Amino acid sequence: MKLRSRLVLLLGILSVLLLLVTPVFAKQTDPPTGISDGQLVIIGLVASAALWVLRMIVKAGYSPSKEIVAIALYVLAFFLAVWFTPINYPPFDPFNDAATFIASLLSWIGGVLAVASPVAGFAYLIYNVLLQRVLEAFKSKVIGTN
Repeated sequence: MKLRSRLVLLLGILSVLLLLVTPVFAKQTDPPTGISDGQLVIIGLVASAALWVLRMIVKAGYSPSKEIVAIALYVLAFFLAVWFTPINYPPFDPFNDAATFIASLLSWIGGVLAVASPVAGFAYLIYNVLLQRVLEAFKSKVIGTN
């Protein structure tokens, strides 16, 4: 149980770090409405790599539950969504003392959440594609059921 909680914590930290290191010089665009053909190819490659990793894990003797696979696939989808969507972070407002710092911080957090919400929606769209491709192949090829 400790390994699972550490893995979930590590994946959460990595997703936040990826969000923070995306290029800030990218131009802000409209929220994505669909997945392009090129993005589908990349998602297919990531799905193949995820399936390969799952096969290696099963060969090593560990059989991950569907929930663990789903969490890992959503983290992958979030990384892809951040990679596919340029993000322009809001500026941090100037402050003079602790009270204005808190107001600036809350305003900045609200701006970051407003920028991150389309990315989370796009990640969910990518997650649906990844989940379908990986779980179908995982059932038939790794476990051996049809």
